[in-house]
Amino acid sequence: MADKPNTFLGVNVINGFTWPRHVLDDTPEKLQSFQIRDDDVFVLTYPKSGTNWARELVRNIVCEGNKEKVKEDYESNPPGQLEFADNWKKYDNFSREKPRIMMSHVPVDVLPKQIFEGKGKVLFVMRNPKDIAVSFWNFKKDRKLLEDEKWDTFFEAYLRSDNIYIYLLSVLYGNWLDFNLSYYEHHRNKKNFLFLTYEEMKLDHKGCVIRISDFLSRPLSEENVEKVVQNTSFSNMKVKNPISFQMKGEIRTFPLLRKGVVGDWKTRFTVAQNERFDAIYNQRMEGSALAKQIIFET
Repeated sequence: MADKPNTFLGVNVINGFTWPRHVLDDTPEKLQSFQIRDDDVFVLTYPKSGTNWARELVRNIVCEGNKEKVKEDYESNPPGQLEFADNWKKYDNFSREKPRIMMSHVPVDVLPKQIFEGKGKVLFVMRNPKDIAVSFWNFKKDRKLLEDEKWDTFFEAYLRSDNIYIYLLSVLYGNWLDFNLSYYEHHRNKKNFLFLTYEEMKLDHKGCVIRISDFLSRPLSEENVEKVVQNTSFSNMKVKNPISFQMKGEIRTFPLLRKGVVGDWKTRFTVAQNERFDAIYNQRMEGSALAKQIIFET
């Protein structure tokens, strides 16, 4: 194993946990006491698990597939994750005329406490960790956010579960296993949580639209279901969701979505890396109900 895995440029370590630099020192504590409204919808994921796609599914369902209403909601909602900068304050002042749709990657001990009391609803999306690794690496490499852009170096850091020290900060928001297991094992049967996988959303897009709309108590007509499916197709989403980064004084725009396929890990994982990963994964997932939900190829 490499002595010093690559470093993600721009991070903030708060109480030993690795956050993006946009997260302020007091944000985790503030979020725990964030006041929840009954119609709040949280789109919660580990990074690179289909967060923006899931949020657009929710937004389109709330707007019944009406493109003008979707556009209005997109423009009025604060950008980025709930935990970034002062976004939580912006949401606190958000209009009560429509639901707040908030996306976040916060671990279970930072999520607002009122959610565990049954207030609001949480759409929790999981994706297989091999595809996440490749997606995360490409995301950072393309945006020049790594000191060392080699896949092998990133892979070594991704395997680590003790992502505490500054020289191990190539994986934000902790370890995939810790993050997902802590939510799924303890909250999968809660009425205000719906757990889906990215792979389910790819294989049965329409079925997941219906499941989410039922979960949100916002049933859709067949016509509106089709509108939502069309609006949130991968091809439409990729065109509509660019993101800008300032790099060396130059503003560059990248698509938020890249390939959107299941099994892309095969393009990077060597046989040896796959065997090492499987050994760790299978050991940690033994006896877990989550193991049956995660698929690595279709």
